[in-house]
Order: sequence, then C-alpha cells, then structure tokens
Amino acid sequence: MGKEKKDFKKKETELKESNTNQEASLKQDKEKKQDKKKKKEKPKTEIEKIKERNKELEKQVSEEKSKYAFLQAELENTRKHYIKQQEWIKNRTKINTITSFTPLIDSFEMALNSKSKIVKNDDQNCQMGIFIDGFEKVYENLKTIFDKFGVKPIEETNISLDYRQHETIMKIINDDVPEDTVLQIVAKGYKMNGEVIRPAKVVVSKKTPIILPPEPVEISSKDNDKKQEKVGEKPTPFE
Repeated sequence: MGKEKKDFKKKETELKESNTNQEASLKQDKEKKQDKKKKKEKPKTEIEKIKERNKELEKQVSEEKSKYAFLQAELENTRKHYIKQQEWIKNRTKINTITSFTPLIDSFEMALNSKSKIVKNDDQNCQMGIFIDGFEKVYENLKTIFDKFGVKPIEETNISLDYRQHETIMKIINDDVPEDTVLQIVAKGYKMNGEVIRPAKVVVSKKTPIILPPEPVEISSKDNDKKQEKVGEKPTPFE
C-alpha cells in the first residue's frame, strides 16, 4: 500500500509539471506571435503624423467656415430687415405729414372756387383780386410741396368705381353711363408714390330700379261660383 501511494503521488506530480510546462509553452507562443505582429507594424513617421494632424485641422476649419457662413447670412438678413423697416418708417412719416396738409389744401380749393361768385365792384374787386392772388400763390406753393413728395391727386371722373381709391358718399340715378361710374369728386383723394394715402370722396351712378307689374291671378270656375253665391244669386232648382 505504501508503494502504491508513492507511485500515485509521483504520477500526480509529473502531471502537474506537464500541465505547467504546457501553459508556459502556450504563453511563450502567444508572446512570440505578439512580437511578430509588433515587428510587422511599422512605427509612424513624422510625415504621417503631420498628415493626420493636418486632416484634423482641415476638418475643424471646415466646421468653423460653416458656422461663419451661417452667422454671416443671419447678419445680412438682419441688416436687410433693419433697412426695410427704416424705409417703412420714413415713408409712413411722410404720409402722416402730407395727410395733415390735405384739409388745408381742401380749404384753399374751396376758397378759390368761390372767386367766380364774388360780386364785381371797382374797389372791392381790386382788393379781393389782390387777396385771391395771394391765396393762389400759397396754393401753388402747397402743390409744389406735394409734387416734391411724389403726391398726386385722385380727381378723375367718368371712370369705374375703385374701392381702393374711392369712397362713395352718394349714388345718383343716371342711365346714360354704366352703374358705379364716378360722376363727381366731392373731395380729392391723394396718392404718394403710387400708394393711396387718402381715398377720394365721390358721387357714383346707379340705374333706375325696374318696377315689375303685378302678376295676374287665375280664378277657377269653383271660385267664380262661390263669388256669385256671395253676391246673392240663387242657383236654378233642378227639375
């Protein structure tokens, strides 16, 4: 029994040594393979490193260029919007200024139109003539200001009504022209650079309304008999 135990331990020891040797051999083979791979992979040269760095920098530059182009487009859009807004404000200021003059020029025109109604007298005519001449000069100056701002009157008649530049205050029957024709300008309208700043107050035409005759009412024979009975006529007795 003692001899068998010694042989078993001896075999066990030899088996462990064999396994250890195999593991060591496998480890050595693995290390050799790794060494071979390292030998095959050549170390990067300085030029290759510089090229890789250059590619990275080019990518960053491209991204920065895209960001710059976007910001530049946003800035240009903002600038155009600001310029457009400033132009609108200037134009609106002009419109408000000119509109405030329109009642004054209306008064001048009414005064000048009344010139023909003045009773002629030697002294009065002379004084009134001087007064009217001064009036006319002021009126011409106002018209010059309007022309300077590109203001044009809306005063044409015998044209079709345009709701964008006309304000209807009265309609008169007139069958000689098409309906909604501008017959008279009560107060001039004005445009500035093509934009209506005050519509003209106008009188327009309308057609004579057509009055249809009453429709005839048909009376049936039964209705006629009933009417006769109501009047007092007695029907003839049947024999």
